[in-house]
Amino acid sequence: MNEFDYTPKKMKPSVSFINGPDLINQRTVCDFWQWSFSDLLQNTTRGVLAEYIVAVLLVAEKKIRNPWLAFDLQLPDGRTIEVKTMSLLQAWAQKTLSKPRVTLSPTRRWDPKTGEMAEKPTFNADLYIFCFFNATNHDTANPLDLDQWEFFAFTKKGIMELLKGKKSISLKTLEKQGIKSVKAHELKKEVMQLK
Repeated sequence: MNEFDYTPKKMKPSVSFINGPDLINQRTVCDFWQWSFSDLLQNTTRGVLAEYIVAVLLVAEKKIRNPWLAFDLQLPDGRTIEVKTMSLLQAWAQKTLSKPRVTLSPTRRWDPKTGEMAEKPTFNADLYIFCFFNATNHDTANPLDLDQWEFFAFTKKGIMELLKGKKSISLKTLEKQGIKSVKAHELKKEVMQLK
């Protein structure tokens, strides 16, 4: 391990700010989290929430999220997972519901331990999970309600065949191809069956 190695560590919600005026020293990291991440309908926040949901459901939440890795999660068996989200609702006024779609293409893998970038773009995870937030009404939408989520799980080979060189896939295409979603309580079994 060299002096530049960095590994994220889990922080307690009660940790306070220090070395500032009382106005901020009386605040905790939990206050920051509430201020910055309370709107779970925002695309970026919803994406991180989906990663957390999948991590907990697959017992892969022990390692703290590191957004610089070439994948989102690592299962206890070593397989890596990329999590993508799609939704009908957005966190702004809509005249019509969105057409759910996942964007996914090969990327150049960057290694945060070495600081080196791979030469060629590839699909960098072993498994891919699409998380569809299916709520249709802002008044009843609740990203913490697991009944409002559906999950699609694929192997790397399966995702490459599904995309066939395209950079995105729609919910409509998944439905046309007869690919069925699973609910939260079924996801672990579904993922463990993927080889």
